[in-house]
Amino acid sequence: MGRKLIRHPLYVLTMTAFVFFVVTPLIYTLAKTFFVEDSFINNVRLLDKELFFLLAKSIILASVIALFSTITGTGLALLLYKTNIRFRSFFKIALLLPLFIPPYILAVAWKDAFFVFFNDTSLISSYFGVILVLTTVFTPLSMLITGSALSNIDSQLEDACLLISDYRSLIFKIILPLIRPAIITSFVLVFLFSISEFSVPAFLGVNVFTTEIFTQFSAFYNHSLAMLQSTLLILICILLLFSEKRYIADAPFLSMGSKGAGNSCYDMKKGKILGLLFLPGWFSLSVLVPFTTLFVQSFADGTTRFIQAFELLVPAFVTSIGLAFAGAVLIVLTGFSAAYYQSHSRQGKVINFLLLIMFAIPSTVYGISLIQFYNHPVFRFIYSSYAILLIGYTGKFSFIAAKLTGNAIKQIPNSFDEAAQIAGISSSMRKRKILIPLIMQSLFAAFVISFIFSLGELGTSIMLYPPGTEMMPVKVFTIMANAPQSLVSAMTMIVLSITLLIITAFYFMMKPFTKKYRYALHKT
Repeated sequence: MGRKLIRHPLYVLTMTAFVFFVVTPLIYTLAKTFFVEDSFINNVRLLDKELFFLLAKSIILASVIALFSTITGTGLALLLYKTNIRFRSFFKIALLLPLFIPPYILAVAWKDAFFVFFNDTSLISSYFGVILVLTTVFTPLSMLITGSALSNIDSQLEDACLLISDYRSLIFKIILPLIRPAIITSFVLVFLFSISEFSVPAFLGVNVFTTEIFTQFSAFYNHSLAMLQSTLLILICILLLFSEKRYIADAPFLSMGSKGAGNSCYDMKKGKILGLLFLPGWFSLSVLVPFTTLFVQSFADGTTRFIQAFELLVPAFVTSIGLAFAGAVLIVLTGFSAAYYQSHSRQGKVINFLLLIMFAIPSTVYGISLIQFYNHPVFRFIYSSYAILLIGYTGKFSFIAAKLTGNAIKQIPNSFDEAAQIAGISSSMRKRKILIPLIMQSLFAAFVISFIFSLGELGTSIMLYPPGTEMMPVKVFTIMANAPQSLVSAMTMIVLSITLLIITAFYFMMKPFTKKYRYALHKT
């Protein structure tokens, strides 16, 4: 079926609202920087060699993190998706944990670990510490991306190769070339996330480009320089995305299923012991060591600090969870509309690329854009309320929901919709009775992921939260600078516990949707 122009009011309204409320502030900031704010030449004079040197260091730092994360994630994916190594089902889930935990929590955990084991935190409070923490955070993302690509490789190609060659040749001559787009996607996305990360460098006291922008905007009130610095970072992100958009926009990651031609798993003979050591070793490094140390440090002074931390965070619980829930609903609605648009409309690729750009823009930079745009009398009701935070969450995470639901929609045969049309079933009824049940698992997964990311989002929250309100990530981050380490550990432990409890609750809530999804697919 060819694509046609969609005129359904719901999709048109949703996408129009997304472009106006989410994308327009970014365009406004770019235009104001170049054409309105004093003059472009005067703004350029605010830049100096030290700033460009800091930008270069940030680019190198992000490149190193992206390289380490992609290599490690690809190795983990090969073990978990292409071999029958023991306990792989457990490690597939357990190794994803750092991806769904706010990065600043891992930074606190690793600082505790260095204090416990070495009685010194100077090494972790450096570029080495940023690389260590962010590599453990983003390696699961690389594993997901390359693992999804591995799952879609035609097993017949692998079997043909093994008839005349060995497993090593299969990996280097067949598998790695076939998943090269996924490897490129992994590197680019991790690079963008790393150069955009604010919380980890700020907590560890490492000056990078995002912390410099935040300092200029929030501490020195040098808005002209902050906007120009933001523009530089925005242009870097957009240029990198544009150069690799054919890989990233259609990357097969964040998928709840696969319609590939079959996936083969192989017995490990040579290197089996190395593989068995690598998985538990990485699990210990990325999960057990930091989180166990965080737990121990939380109770280093008994339960006093833990109780104090709980009392400090209680006022922020309801607000943070409520906003995360509302944000997740908006994100799923936007993501579903964008995914449906992409599968049925000629404008779908444009919308998808806009979502990708907003996803890649640093949170602090995007926060500045929203402040600049909505800080006007006509938008005062948005600027002074939680609405601006919800807009920030929607802009940051709608791409994730769109990818999940879009990949699910692609796996539904067109014949289902065609048969329903022949039977005279209306378009709205086809969506309620066919489309929604078949993608329910992906919609629910998109909601859960969006909720968790919104709950732990620091960069957007710290820039946009209204005065007089309290948010969990902001509360923890602002107390970090002057509070005793045991209190900081206790606060992050509470946030971690709440996040894990919510993930567990959503997992059990998701089971009925999973069964319904599988039953629907089985009937088809």
